[in-house]
Amino acid sequence: MTFRRRILLVAAVLVTACGTPSPDSAIESATRSTSSTAPAPAATSSTAPAGETTSTANGSATGASATSSTLVVTTDSSEAGSTSAPSSAPSTATTTATGAETPSTTAVEPITMRLRLDRRVGDAATEGFAGLVESVLTDPRGWEQAGFVFSFSDADADYTVVLAEGDEVDRLCLPYDTFGRFSCQIGPVVALNADRWRTAVESWPASLDEYRTMLVNHEVGHLLGQHHPAVRCPGDGQPAPVMAQQSSGVAPCLANPWPLPWEIACARTRLEPLAPPYERDIRLTCGPDGPIG
Repeated sequence: MTFRRRILLVAAVLVTACGTPSPDSAIESATRSTSSTAPAPAATSSTAPAGETTSTANGSATGASATSSTLVVTTDSSEAGSTSAPSSAPSTATTTATGAETPSTTAVEPITMRLRLDRRVGDAATEGFAGLVESVLTDPRGWEQAGFVFSFSDADADYTVVLAEGDEVDRLCLPYDTFGRFSCQIGPVVALNADRWRTAVESWPASLDEYRTMLVNHEVGHLLGQHHPAVRCPGDGQPAPVMAQQSSGVAPCLANPWPLPWEIACARTRLEPLAPPYERDIRLTCGPDGPIG
């Protein structure tokens, strides 16, 4: 064999070995069906709500503690199904030496989220709804870190955050089933259950304001295209992801009302469209490396 042919053969072997990325870098999504972590309802419907069901962890940790897990981003829109990002979304992913893609820390184009706050209940316990939602969404610990700017107006709002009784939330959330207890996000609407707003849940270990903060950040996180994480608890004594269904139990993690650093990083990638519609099955496009949980 001539020297030239040997060189060509070696090059062909290298292209074959390195040209196709491993599918193992993608994270499988937990779906929003009742086969996931939501409590089994009395109804026979097979679909659980898209949203938050609160927490049973101990404490009121903030999102300041990051885990040491590698952040994995899957950018193949055919893998992500209906949750693929718009083609105009700015790219913020970079490739590490290991081949996994991680979000860049460079600045992203700000996205303005114009919200209408709609309180459809009139009791004293819900009077502070609008003020608390505005305070949470403009807090520097929240989603504004990911380049979202929240404004509040009834006139030109693109999205609505509703506080309503359970039966009305049930209607707003269809075809998700909220069973008179849960909250959800569907399309441009975030629907919060007024009973949960008033009293949280019996197992919630922190303050009522912290519960409400978690609820707002979780459901608005869905509005920003974020999903329930594959890894529900990163480790004993660590804060739970705010996008975890903390109402279903997060032990041994701690209750947490704010997005974790990796959740902010995922939101910065703009891989998912805003205001996603009903999604029966979801494949995550971003999240920390680790076992499905």
